[in-house]
Amino acid sequence: MKASPDKVVKITYQLRTEPEGQIVDAAEKDSPFAFLFGHNNVLEQFEKNLEGLTAGNDFSFTLTAEDGYGEYDDQAVIELDKSVFSHEGNIMEDMLFEGNIVPLQDQHGNPFQGRIVSIAGDKVTVDMNHPFAGKTLYFNGAVVEVREANQTELEHGHVHEHGDHGHH
Repeated sequence: MKASPDKVVKITYQLRTEPEGQIVDAAEKDSPFAFLFGHNNVLEQFEKNLEGLTAGNDFSFTLTAEDGYGEYDDQAVIELDKSVFSHEGNIMEDMLFEGNIVPLQDQHGNPFQGRIVSIAGDKVTVDMNHPFAGKTLYFNGAVVEVREANQTELEHGHVHEHGDHGHH
């Protein structure tokens, strides 16, 4: 069976941001990455590079920043008041340290994450770029399995492994 729309694709992979650099993300045989093909669960060009592959096929491809997480945007680094990080009137000091990934939400209540770059006085500088923004992505790996998605997976738009329905 080939990787194509409405199929569940399981892969192992290694991701580097330099051709021979250190591995920055991976999915191994004991815990492969599974996604529902054609449902916008992965980067478009990532999926295009896997299309048509079958279990046992190896892959190796490169995504430019444009095809990955976009160019790094200096405007996405903002300064916030520490008070933004308060709960019931108390600033959550334990979450305020450089490098920490913090949950935020926009003016419409949509959640996203940012990485704390620095803290100075009552100001916190947060980088809202994806960690791989501006980077070329070098993937290599193998297709472990391709199977038909079940009706629940198709309805929900993502993979359900081992009876996992706890997301709703």
